[in-house]
Amino acid sequence: MAQQARTKSIFSGSSDGLLRIDMHVHSNYSRDSVIPGKTIFQSWRKTGIIPLVCDHDTLEGSNRVMRAVHAEDPDLPLLLAEEITTRDGEIIGLFLTEEIRPGLSAAETLDLIHGQGGLTLVPHPFCTHRGKVLRPEARNALAERIDLVEGHNARNLSDEEDRLAVVFACDLGIPFTAGSDAHMTMELGKVWMEVPPFDSPNDLLRGLAGAPFTFRRMNRGVHLITGLVKRVRGRLD
Repeated sequence: MAQQARTKSIFSGSSDGLLRIDMHVHSNYSRDSVIPGKTIFQSWRKTGIIPLVCDHDTLEGSNRVMRAVHAEDPDLPLLLAEEITTRDGEIIGLFLTEEIRPGLSAAETLDLIHGQGGLTLVPHPFCTHRGKVLRPEARNALAERIDLVEGHNARNLSDEEDRLAVVFACDLGIPFTAGSDAHMTMELGKVWMEVPPFDSPNDLLRGLAGAPFTFRRMNRGVHLITGLVKRVRGRLD
């Protein structure tokens, strides 16, 4: 019983009862990430920061990590997510129950996320160095169907990219998020938001509005390593 009580205090997040959550993490089920799911789980146990695992075009990593987290702390919801490659660029779906296949239009993908009762999150919308950023014309045309915008991404190259994203979210009147976009173990535990305990998509959406966050930008050298990982794994397939 003493161990259970100690563990619960670690999982409770900040001292005022808020939960800490990193809104963008990748496991090695993403082709460009090298973080084992077990390592993400252990990071959560150590720091109390809930990892929103949203691998590229698969729910497998999210399923494995978040089911392990939920099994150890049933008070936390089973929050599954996926970063989906659409024909128009990347979109993250939160609170998914089924994997969404890549290659659809952004509009179709948003329909499928909302059809599962999930939330839609546009990652790094003003990033200038990624090839799969949601195209501006799609982003603007679908603005009313976007629930969240990633306002701070630790892998963005400049503060200006983040500033434009925050302005975009504010113009839409929706919350912005902060995420590490971690692909390597060293990136874990450096970015988090603080939100009230939540049980549903609407609870989280309300909690993210104006949520305090801690953020540290990564050195741009992480992109070189990620590119190398992707090439090596591609050759091995």
